[in-house]
Amino acid sequence: MKKQPFWQYEQISEELIRDIETGQLSIGSKLPSEKKLCEQYGVSRITIRKALAELDESGYIEKRQGQGSFVKSQDPDDLGISYVDTPSVQLKRYGHDVKIQLKTFQILAFGECPEIRSVMNLTDTDYIYKIEQIYVSDKQPLIKRLTYLSFKDFPLIMANEIEDRELMPMLIHKYKMNPDSLQHDIDTSVDDNPTKSFVIPNYAKRRTYVETTTKGINDDGLIDYVSTAIAPSASKIFFLENEGENDMSDPHILLTRIDNRLVHGQVGVTWTKTLGANLILVANDEAANDVLQQKLMKSTADSSGAQIRFFTLQKTIDIISKAADRQKIFIVVKTPADAATLVEGGVPIKEVNVGNMHFAPGKEEVTKKVYVDEQDKSDLMKLVNAGLDVYIEDVPGDHKTQVNF
Repeated sequence: MKKQPFWQYEQISEELIRDIETGQLSIGSKLPSEKKLCEQYGVSRITIRKALAELDESGYIEKRQGQGSFVKSQDPDDLGISYVDTPSVQLKRYGHDVKIQLKTFQILAFGECPEIRSVMNLTDTDYIYKIEQIYVSDKQPLIKRLTYLSFKDFPLIMANEIEDRELMPMLIHKYKMNPDSLQHDIDTSVDDNPTKSFVIPNYAKRRTYVETTTKGINDDGLIDYVSTAIAPSASKIFFLENEGENDMSDPHILLTRIDNRLVHGQVGVTWTKTLGANLILVANDEAANDVLQQKLMKSTADSSGAQIRFFTLQKTIDIISKAADRQKIFIVVKTPADAATLVEGGVPIKEVNVGNMHFAPGKEEVTKKVYVDEQDKSDLMKLVNAGLDVYIEDVPGDHKTQVNF
């Protein structure tokens, strides 16, 4: 980052908050020393201390005597925030890529929205915020949120404070909003999409929507916050925390491929496009922790227009049932043993394509691209005996060779 000697402490604290909320500064990590922050931002130590004091006051960091400043947990559960007020956090927990688009940020002062003013007991000249956000999950718009706030109780909210971020954590940190003062209502029988300005796709046969409304009550007993979010009922997004309704849908797994190279041009483009997959799930313990491998495979996946995720085998087992209906999943593993582990863990795989299995000492040739040893044979036959369709096919359209050792 270029040094900006004229930055004020508010801008520095905002930059650090964004790093914390995006995970660049992880929970429990130590912030750089005051000296290093001074050098990074090109400002005086007094300015840095003001910025850190603001972070401490807002609950983002804690100062430890003689040790420095450390990042505090921002988990909604730790802050007492309901899952309906931070749906992006829940979606990310289940492996989805989520962006929050800020579509509208206005301050209204001429009597607009009379119904909201009546609910908040405000006059026509009182200032209110109107904030509209769209949650885009895996490149598809999923949730629309419309929020109104009293300017008097929440003065000087800046648009850049909520760009690609949830609103509620900021209100709790900056304005000491009490989560216990929030009232929630969920309507599960909204027919048709009531918003005409932005169409949210609905993949269910019956186009019904779920609508959640949160109201905040101030110390005077008056409503100063009203936020309504709407999403397709089929997504079950607002029921992720409810007992018995944890699954968003049954996973739509198109194919699982065994390939020692994992994702390369043949897999990332040819197979992905042929299958019509929009999500490549790489289930491999090593790749899940190797940023360089991920970067190379992601560049290949991007050319097909599909999303790509890198999970360990156990994480795949744990969250595959949380996949949304719109996700058409192409699972890629490295070995027959990995495929067998997923099946034994309950991943509902029905079809396994054996692609590249490289030659190594002790392996025998099955085809020009597939070499196996006794362990490979045993693992592949586990899949066959479990009732899966297991076959060798290098590229789509090639002759299929059924596996049977």
